[in-house]
Amino acid sequence: MPLEQPVLWLGFAGFTPEQSKHLEAQIGTLPKGWPVWQSGPFSEADAWLVSGEKSRLLNADTLRILAGRPTERVLQLNLAEIDRPIAFSLPLASSELDPMYTFDPSSGTSLQTVLQRLELHLRALCCQFVLGGQLIARENQLLPGIYQVSHKGGLLAVMDFHEWRIGIAPNVDPVDFELARWDRRPLAARGIPEHFLPNSLSQLRWIYTQRTKRDVLPPRYRSKPVYFRRAPDVPLRWLRDSQLVLLRELSVESAGFEVLQQRTRLAPAQLARDLASLYFAGSVTTTADKAGTHGFSSPDTLPNAARSDLVATPGTLPEEPAASTHTGLRVDLTAPAQLGRK
Repeated sequence: MPLEQPVLWLGFAGFTPEQSKHLEAQIGTLPKGWPVWQSGPFSEADAWLVSGEKSRLLNADTLRILAGRPTERVLQLNLAEIDRPIAFSLPLASSELDPMYTFDPSSGTSLQTVLQRLELHLRALCCQFVLGGQLIARENQLLPGIYQVSHKGGLLAVMDFHEWRIGIAPNVDPVDFELARWDRRPLAARGIPEHFLPNSLSQLRWIYTQRTKRDVLPPRYRSKPVYFRRAPDVPLRWLRDSQLVLLRELSVESAGFEVLQQRTRLAPAQLARDLASLYFAGSVTTTADKAGTHGFSSPDTLPNAARSDLVATPGTLPEEPAASTHTGLRVDLTAPAQLGRK
C-alpha cells in the first residue's frame, strides 16, 4: 500500500484576498503522492507563507508583517521563538531580510519547490505522523513492555511502555517506518539513545489524528454521551480554538455528538477530528464512571500530564500512569496566544 500522506497546515500572512485565493488554487494542483497542504489559522499552522512585500525587519529578532486584508491587523513575530518554517514571497521589501525559503507567487513550479523544502524541514513531524498511525492500528495487539522499531538494521524508534517514554531517531525518512519491523524486547533493553527525539504515546497519536484524512473516531463516540475526563496529555500550545471550546463544553455538561455540534457549532468532520484527538490523548470518555470530577482548567494551571488506569487487559496497551490531580476553574477559554498582534 502507498504511504499515507499527512495533511500539513499552511498559514498565510500579508497577502490580499486575491493573492491568497491564487496561492490556494496552486496548492490544490499539487501532484498525487505529496503531503496534502491545506490553509488554516496562522497560529495553528505547521508552516507559514508570508508576503515579502509586507514584511519589515524591525531588529535582529523582530519581524513585522503588514496586513494584507482590511479585516487583519499588523502581525509581529519574535523570530527567536519561531518553531516552524517560513517561506517569503518575492519580491522582498527589505534588503535586510535574508530568509531561508523564498518563492515566486506567480509560478506554480516555484511554489511546488518551496513546499518540497518545507516538507523536508517537517520530516520529523511526518515520521511522528506515520508512527502515530501505526500505534493506533496496532493498539489492540501491543502489550506492556519495550518495543524496538527497526529497518535494514537501523534502529528507528524505541517505545518504553514501562516508563512511558518514546524516542525517535533523528534524520530518518517516514517511509522507513512504513517498512519497519516491531520487536518486543526484554526490560533490559529499555534504554533510549540520548540523541533520539523524545515523544509520548499521546503526542504521536495526537499528531496522527490531527493530520489524517481517515475517520479514526471510535463509533461509540457518535452514539453515546461523551464525558470530559481530564486535560489532554499534550503540550498546551497544540490545542486549537475548536478543541478548547469542546473541552469547555464537555467539562460543563456531557453530551452526544449531535448535541455537541449544536453547542460548539463545529462542522461534523471538525468535531470528529477533535474528539478523536482528545480520545487518544485520554481527555474524553464514553464511560460515566471515568468522567472527571472537575471542570476544564484555565491554561496557566494545567498540569503537564494527567494519566490514569494503569491496569491493562490482554491485548490492550494500558494508558499512561497518573501524575497528578487538579481542581479546575470554570472559565471561557481561547487559544493560548503565541504571537503578538498590534
